Amino acid sequence: MSEQTAGERPESRARPAGRTGAAPAPEAGAWTGWVRFGAVVMVVVGVFGVIEGLAAIVSPTYFVTDTGTVLVLSWATWGWIHLVIGALVAIVGAGLLGEAASWARGAAIAIVGLSAIVHLIMIPVAPVWSIVVIALDLVILYALVTTWDEPLGARR
Repeated sequence: MSEQTAGERPESRARPAGRTGAAPAPEAGAWTGWVRFGAVVMVVVGVFGVIEGLAAIVSPTYFVTDTGTVLVLSWATWGWIHLVIGALVAIVGAGLLGEAASWARGAAIAIVGLSAIVHLIMIPVAPVWSIVVIALDLVILYALVTTWDEPLGARR
């Protein structure tokens, strides 16, 4: 009969005492894939934010309100705000994709929250687009917050 007994998996056998190996990787939980999903959505939302910002900078009359302003800022100013926040969302989302540096999750939560607030202000100007982005931001926040206790490097 072989060295393996019936019903015993090869992974569960004890290693010989003289062998040393790398520490086993932490177990990946069921929610760990949400971080990667949130990162991909962040990159997409960030790129769209950059495009939205560039559209407002290049063509300030593309989005027109009754007074030509949103709150007290001109469209060019809002364009720069969207451009910067969109770039930050995309960069931090890309930072979450690889081995997810520890700073990336906290920064992502802060920046995505800021993005949601900015789009909340933009609802009178672009209601459908703002609501879509806010919904995506909430999905990203859910993906990042529900997996907070999961080890970031534990992926299958």
